[in-house]
Amino acid sequence: MSLEILKSIKQTEDQAEDIQRQSLDDSRQILSEANNQSYKLQEQAIEDAEKDAKDILIKAEKDANSEVEKLQAKTNKECEEIKNHARKKLDNAVEIITRRVVNIYGNS
Repeated sequence: MSLEILKSIKQTEDQAEDIQRQSLDDSRQILSEANNQSYKLQEQAIEDAEKDAKDILIKAEKDANSEVEKLQAKTNKECEEIKNHARKKLDNAVEIITRRVVNIYGNS
């Protein structure tokens, strides 16, 4: 009987070693899968962040273009007002110069 008990103990020890090896293999597999999943999540987060950044840049560019167009329209309007004002002054200056020339040479 003692031989049977020793065999039983040896068999139990072998089973315990097998369970321990299997647990270690399972742990390594779980860790590997967790690392892979972590890498995939990190890559997805980077892709999402890049997409968000691109969307923000596109929106900022559209907003900036809109502002540029508004400022360009305002500047064009101001330039036209200045030109019109200058034309009025130019017409007035021509009239004054013409009167002076006529007065100087007309009275000679």
